[in-house]
Amino acid sequence: MRPVPTSWKSCQRWLGGVVVAVLAMAVARAQAPIEEAVVEAAYLHKFPGFVDWPADAFKTPDSPIVIGVAGAHRVLEELTKVARGRLVLGRPVEARAISAGDSPHDIHVLFIGKDAAAEAQVLMEEAIKAHVLTVTDLPAGLKSGAVLDFVQVDGRLRFEASLGAAHRADVKLSSKLLSVAARVVEEAP
Repeated sequence: MRPVPTSWKSCQRWLGGVVVAVLAMAVARAQAPIEEAVVEAAYLHKFPGFVDWPADAFKTPDSPIVIGVAGAHRVLEELTKVARGRLVLGRPVEARAISAGDSPHDIHVLFIGKDAAAEAQVLMEEAIKAHVLTVTDLPAGLKSGAVLDFVQVDGRLRFEASLGAAHRADVKLSSKLLSVAARVVEEAP
């Protein structure tokens, strides 16, 4: 680091450089969650293509795959953009906001973000009964009962999978999905 200048002009330039550096760091930090939300939304859109639900999970052959999002407004925004006009398993994808107290019986995937951590257990219990694929980005998400949990591995967003949670929710994860998971556990750790 350069020494602190002694003249007024050089002090102004030095302070200007410090302000620019601090602003650059703040912008980089502010963009990180946005980028993570984009990646999480892309994963959430792709996951249903690698899941088998019980035969009665969809009312009709052309019913949409519904992804509920709790506690992650930015992920919901991105998922809505990603899903627009695209099909997964020949079905349209619909994204909607979910909160504790909402019935999970008409959704197929439930994403529980960090802002819904206080509601996570209630949401998770209801979702498992309704054969919903549960996904979180909570610390120790698999321990809380999630089927899939986003984790950071070497600075990249990845996911872990719990076969026990998938079995309890009566959803089957494809071997292709499991092969790209950062970690697969039989039961929640």
